[in-house]
Amino acid sequence: MPKYFAYYRWPLLCVATACSLSLWLFILLGQSKSFAEWNWVDILGEGGATVFIGIWIFFIIKSRPLGRVTNYIFYGLCFIFFHMWMDSLDEFIRLPKEIMWDAWLESIPFPIGLYLFTIGIYFWHQEEQAISKHMQKRERIYRDHRLFDALTPLADAHYFKTQLKAAIEQNLHEPSDMSVILLDMHNFNQINQTHGFDEGTSILQHVSQLISLNLRPQDLLCRFAGDRFIMLLPEAKLQQAEKMAAQLERMLMVSAYYQRDLSVHIPLKALTTCCAVGQYQTAQQLLSALNQQLLKVKQYYSPKRVMI
Repeated sequence: MPKYFAYYRWPLLCVATACSLSLWLFILLGQSKSFAEWNWVDILGEGGATVFIGIWIFFIIKSRPLGRVTNYIFYGLCFIFFHMWMDSLDEFIRLPKEIMWDAWLESIPFPIGLYLFTIGIYFWHQEEQAISKHMQKRERIYRDHRLFDALTPLADAHYFKTQLKAAIEQNLHEPSDMSVILLDMHNFNQINQTHGFDEGTSILQHVSQLISLNLRPQDLLCRFAGDRFIMLLPEAKLQQAEKMAAQLERMLMVSAYYQRDLSVHIPLKALTTCCAVGQYQTAQQLLSALNQQLLKVKQYYSPKRVMI
């Protein structure tokens, strides 16, 4: 059993016990409705809602770390689940009119569950604001987890192309200074061959963190492909982008990266090129120009930046 499910095993057991006990009391004290009396609209609506809330509980436990937000949402959903369970039982079993406890068990848990769930959503909102601030340089306006890179905590090339396309279209209607920097890790294949791919992955993660720390809050950093990183710089002229590219080259060159579990220093070196967004009509034109220029730089094995 996963550790999070183990943590919630007693609350889940209490919910299961309450549901089983209520079912037993309905069967003991009530009378089953005939098939002709079944209201399929209510059965599908209330029964389906019960199933979906159970699915929500499963994914909340499975996907979220332990904490205050998860607890509020979990317990709120448990109360709502029990309310829907009780609401579904009376679609199949009729209790005598003098029995009132079923109405209490059906009505009271619902507002309690909504109250707890709402508090959880409120704290989740605060949590998301903090996460969004942390992700400020790694995503821009639009979030889609499918577009995040598998190795580094950055969005991938497809995400960048989407944002670049939107930026170019906006720039055509409202011209503004905007630049792009493409950074390539020099001789990275040699690092992989010498130190292994696991070490190479660790270096890419290390580099992504360093670059992110040296960008402005409004800048977007993505992993473009392999050992390449690409940055979209709003409100940055080409000269400013060129200076930032040079700073990134120097920063990586003087950074101290040591091989894991060993005291072996692995030197890092980067090649960069940059361009102004306003010079191009499409994202494909801009990216093609960047790639061609970077290839020319790599031919000379020079860390010097090149302007387009």
